Amino acid sequence: MTVALELHQITKRFGATEILRRVDLSIEQGERHALIGPNGAGKSTLFDLVSGRTRASEGRVVLNGIDISRKPPYRIARCGLARSFQTTRVFAGLSVFDNLRCAASSRFIDRWLRPRVIDQRAHTILDAIGLNKRANELAASLSYAEQRALDLGIALATDASTLLLDEPTAGMNRAEAARALDLIRATTEGRTLLIVEHDMEAVFALADRISVLVRGRVIATGTPAQIRADARVREAYLGDGKVPQ
Repeated sequence: MTVALELHQITKRFGATEILRRVDLSIEQGERHALIGPNGAGKSTLFDLVSGRTRASEGRVVLNGIDISRKPPYRIARCGLARSFQTTRVFAGLSVFDNLRCAASSRFIDRWLRPRVIDQRAHTILDAIGLNKRANELAASLSYAEQRALDLGIALATDASTLLLDEPTAGMNRAEAARALDLIRATTEGRTLLIVEHDMEAVFALADRISVLVRGRVIATGTPAQIRADARVREAYLGDGKVPQ
């Protein structure tokens, strides 16, 4: 299999404090990979490093064979990466359709704009995320779960091959979370997915492989069955009560 995303000995310090400690991670193309761990483990910092919001103190990040460690976010996006955040980042004052259109147009930033192609892409994503009936309404009018779906749609509309999803079901009730997972599963088929999620049932249902980050170190990587059975993971994070059966 071809590797989509690689982290080599990633270390991040803020002053004298090490947030990430020599993290190695390899994610194959088309893989759904979950990153779990307790609060403060360094998960969001790792996402910030991969997406270019901050830089590692040491180590390299490689996306589709390209070293992106020192690239700004917009260049990383052009290399095929898109990210969603813990809180929604939609354009509240724009319509749902225009949110998607803006994201789709980012693919053509260095070329002649192609309005027909951009509109077609936006309509395709609008249909995929189930917001056709809300296309002309302001994003601010959407429910929380709908805004999260639009957030995913914005990432998809860029046509990125690798997606980072940061707690996509946070703040949702059980039914909303289940629908969100179904949406993620359906719309990310064939793409590489790295997801941070605290809902263990969601993680074990969705991920092909799981990495466990504790105090800035990856202590285990494996299939859901392997992580479920790992004594180190149970002791450090999951606990018997948190392991989906």
